[in-house]
Amino acid sequence: MRSVTVLESLALFIATTSAANVVEIGINRIRPGQPGLPNTLRSRANSPSTYIETLVNNVTGGGYYASVDVGTPPQPQVLVIDTGSSDVWVVASDADLCTSSLLQRKYGDTCSDTYDSSKSSTYELVSSEGFDISYLDGTGSSGDYITDTFAIGGASIKALQIGYATQTVRGTGIMGISYSASESTLDTYPNLIDQFVQQDLISTKAYSLYLNDFRSDSGSILFGGVDTDKFIGNLSTMPIVQTQSSNGTSGYTVLAVALNSMTANPGSGENNSPVSLGGQPLPAILDSGTTLSYLPSSVASSLFNAIGAYTDDLVTGYTFIDCDGPSDLTVTLSLGKGATIVLPTSQIVLDVFAGMQSQIPSNVPFSNACLFGFQDIGSASSSSLSAIAAAQIAATSGSSFALLGDTFLRSTYAVYDLTNNEIGLAQSNLNSSTSNIVELKASDNGIPTLTGVKAQQTTSASSTTGSGSSGGSSTSGGSGDSDGTVTVTASPKSNVAAGVVSGPSYGVLAAAGAACLASFLGGALVMA
Repeated sequence: MRSVTVLESLALFIATTSAANVVEIGINRIRPGQPGLPNTLRSRANSPSTYIETLVNNVTGGGYYASVDVGTPPQPQVLVIDTGSSDVWVVASDADLCTSSLLQRKYGDTCSDTYDSSKSSTYELVSSEGFDISYLDGTGSSGDYITDTFAIGGASIKALQIGYATQTVRGTGIMGISYSASESTLDTYPNLIDQFVQQDLISTKAYSLYLNDFRSDSGSILFGGVDTDKFIGNLSTMPIVQTQSSNGTSGYTVLAVALNSMTANPGSGENNSPVSLGGQPLPAILDSGTTLSYLPSSVASSLFNAIGAYTDDLVTGYTFIDCDGPSDLTVTLSLGKGATIVLPTSQIVLDVFAGMQSQIPSNVPFSNACLFGFQDIGSASSSSLSAIAAAQIAATSGSSFALLGDTFLRSTYAVYDLTNNEIGLAQSNLNSSTSNIVELKASDNGIPTLTGVKAQQTTSASSTTGSGSSGGSSTSGGSGDSDGTVTVTASPKSNVAAGVVSGPSYGVLAAAGAACLASFLGGALVMA
């Protein structure tokens, strides 16, 4: 593993609204400590079983943050929303990081909202020293497993099992919402999404994710429902990839689908170029805890060549692209059964080096360099992977995979159905100002057939996207089934969750982090 400097902080985003048996939470793009920072607002919507919460986005570690309360009386917490992990964990008020200036300097993080178990009348100890997540660079978070009241979006979950981190490398906890099978313990327990259903807050273990425009200050995560005003065309449903343990047992542990094909258009009237996936579909993890997207080296090289991106192998290890290049560059992905997602320039060409171009390595051939929204998994190294899902797939025998983070999800409306092991995808209607929420019910037996708006809403902040209507996906052939099903082989469950975001030690990138560049694999400074 490389000895590296953590690249901190990429501001990302999320928003709010309503329907029966639906809980929705939102995030505003406001830096903590800035003037005008709102307090957490909670109110009931039109239905007694609908909840609205306005949340604040903390941009100090990358990722999407939710404001929640833990304990009785409630203690405010800010947690990273992570579809790539499964545990909720909070930082103890007396955690080593919170009490040591030496550790704070070492990890470049401090503690803000922490949890004190002694101040909660509903706290219960489940397992002393039972919580232990090891990150791929050898660091981690550990402590106890506890239960306590957990409030989110105005909904209150009783006795939720939570990791209570007394030793940690970061001062912000995680809200993991993947399968309980990926919890960092061999003794699987009902996690947050399980308890939403078990305590009759929503009807089925499903939620929708709308990250919205890179330049927007709002978006939403909607538990138990779908907002048809937030996507364009048809919502295409596809099976979640099953993982297979070393003993041959198949199961659902990660939120991944089949990536069947990719094309790239460099813009300026050029034709689409196919991106080689190596002759077969790739398992693609859809992870909100990762700020960029990552491809196997051969796939990444094919994409970079097609659109003129440059990988700096000498100094930083990251892939750059010309900020002054064509504004109509696009990357198009076909996934599962008929979902076609177009990623426009504005969502994948990231201008994060403003005012610091003179510090970009001299071998980078752009006078105005931007960070590209896709990176090479090989260049990133395993220590950069952000989710326990990525750790599991990375440990597979001979399996390659794609990790599609926020640079993909911003252009995508994603519905995760953990009850029926399905994911629905459609082109995101960026900057949507209206809402039409459809409740997801257990009687649906899967994600229902739904159609969104006809075309992209046009606003001053919106981006130009493709039509977004579902189209036929072209499978590259190989071991993937025509319906978008892919089987991968995973190692037995472990407590390895993620790596602290790693990257080469180089001044401009560290500075860019402070200015808003950010734990590239957000979740991994998210480490989840």
